[in-house]
Amino acid sequence: MRHLLICFFCSYTVFLSAFNFDSERISSKQEKALAYKMNCAQATAQTELDINNVRARLLVGGDFGWDGNRGRYIVPKVEPGGPPEVSSLFAGAIWLGGVDALSNLRLAAQQYGTGTGSSDYWPGPLTSIGQTQAETCANWDRFFSVTSADIDLHLAQYEQAQQDNMDYDIDLLPISIKEWPAIGNQFFFEQSGFNLPSAEQGLAPFWDENGDGIYTPQYGDYPIIEIRGCNSPHYADEMKFWIFNDAGNIHTESNAAALQMEIQAQSFAYVSDDAINDMTFSRYKLINRAAESIFDTYFGIWLDPDLGCGEDDFVGCDTTRNMMYVYNSDAVDGSSGANCIGGVNTYGDKIPYLGVDYFRGPLAPKVFTADGELVDPEIGQFPDTLVEQGMSSFMYFNRVNSTTSPAQTDPTTPIEYYNYLCGTWKDGTPLTVGGSGLGASTIQTKFALYDEPNNENGWSMCTANLPQEDRRTIQSAGPFRLDPGQINELIIGIPWVPDVEYPCPDMSRLYQADDLAQDLFDNCFEVSNTVSTAEVNHEKLNQIEVFPNPAMASSNAGDLVNITNLPLESTVTIYTLAGNLVRQFELESQDATLQWDLRSAAGLPVPSGLYFIHIHSEEVGERVLKLSVLN
Repeated sequence: MRHLLICFFCSYTVFLSAFNFDSERISSKQEKALAYKMNCAQATAQTELDINNVRARLLVGGDFGWDGNRGRYIVPKVEPGGPPEVSSLFAGAIWLGGVDALSNLRLAAQQYGTGTGSSDYWPGPLTSIGQTQAETCANWDRFFSVTSADIDLHLAQYEQAQQDNMDYDIDLLPISIKEWPAIGNQFFFEQSGFNLPSAEQGLAPFWDENGDGIYTPQYGDYPIIEIRGCNSPHYADEMKFWIFNDAGNIHTESNAAALQMEIQAQSFAYVSDDAINDMTFSRYKLINRAAESIFDTYFGIWLDPDLGCGEDDFVGCDTTRNMMYVYNSDAVDGSSGANCIGGVNTYGDKIPYLGVDYFRGPLAPKVFTADGELVDPEIGQFPDTLVEQGMSSFMYFNRVNSTTSPAQTDPTTPIEYYNYLCGTWKDGTPLTVGGSGLGASTIQTKFALYDEPNNENGWSMCTANLPQEDRRTIQSAGPFRLDPGQINELIIGIPWVPDVEYPCPDMSRLYQADDLAQDLFDNCFEVSNTVSTAEVNHEKLNQIEVFPNPAMASSNAGDLVNITNLPLESTVTIYTLAGNLVRQFELESQDATLQWDLRSAAGLPVPSGLYFIHIHSEEVGERVLKLSVLN
């Protein structure tokens, strides 16, 4: 098998003999006392990434895709009063685990604790020695949001002030720009009521226009997506930022000792007329605030990927893409026909599939041997280089029921969580090729179900003819040594494709969507302000201009948006971000320029926000442009 050459094995027996620790031990008395002193309350804040065709729920406590009770990763997004909402995920979270120098297992792994009052994560940053307090956690139990419309307006106002040789009036700064929690933000306390920490590893990412290391939006700074190795500033149509940690209290979800990890999270999305419009992206910046190194560390993305009804899903992975995927086991989504247990809304016979692409994993410190081989450094040895880890394993497991082996069900102890992170079953039994992955052969692997469903000779849930189950997955990267102060990042994208032909689908459409996502990541998430169409490269269409952009809307006459160089006999339709029709214009043959008055028939200004201008010409084609409007 092509996968076996790249696999390494972390078996339960080897693990125990190497570290000789008690797998049920939670923490020392000192650690318990420290956790009690911190005494943070469980996170409560939730928000939604809601800019494109996805309505994705985010939770400050490290979860995503659910609200603590039901799946809330809604694709396609529907408006109130429309068709029933259907979620493509039930829940997701980050898992982290490793072993300290005293052989203690340290781990943070959220599952369903938000709904039951248990947690391994709490809001807010940690100090440089890995501590926090209840007040800090309470202050940071919130999200910070910004849109491209806010940033576009801010930059236009800054540039105008520059042209007028005047100071930027800080009263004109959009609220989202003023409250962005970036290092040194002088407006933050006024907006949020508490002070920012002075962290060496930074806070919310921003473009530093004057290079002073301080977030000063009045001098042209603005929020961006921070990606290692990307030097040019880019921002998405909607961005959410928050911070959480695993040291705010005792871990009541996994019952493991804390790693003292701070996680700065950013989720974002783009409006487009291609598959990017059905995707979301997330970046997790992980900062080790512990005083000592953690060994054999793994980072992972855990999912409960309920594709509509979670009772009839199949899962698999593509090792070349570092991607997992979920698809339906048959041609109708539901546990009984198109109905699902618990009254969960289903996709019926119009079923999508979904993937999670592991764009970037953690950095592993390595040293060169005399013959040039890269190996892990010894304790106290300075690494020669850092090597980025890809997806090192893909595992799945099932909800407990009568048809499932106990080794293949939800973890309940720290060592069971860690074994799944390592790429074994929860009792340490190796994953083997064939069938369910448990005992069907003696060929060991780290990647479950690595062949496409329509490959009759491959290994997938289709060819293995596995029963319908409610399944969870874990994509891991490791092992590596995690040193004090070390910064890592996890970046994932979630491609989604509608109306797939079932059963045992061809995955090519998902791969095509994933290629778009991968290209976006490879180009540092740089996108055009123009929504592309099949005719976007036509010479005439590329001449169309919209200005001013951003535009100011008030009750004054003369607040106009100019749309110039239009094709003859065009139809121009203007929509809100939610898809509501605002205005439509039919141009006569002699017209080539259009002016849109930003007032309603009653003389009121149109609401601020992002608008789409759709130009259609029978002879030339179509183009869609974005326009930001500010009141």
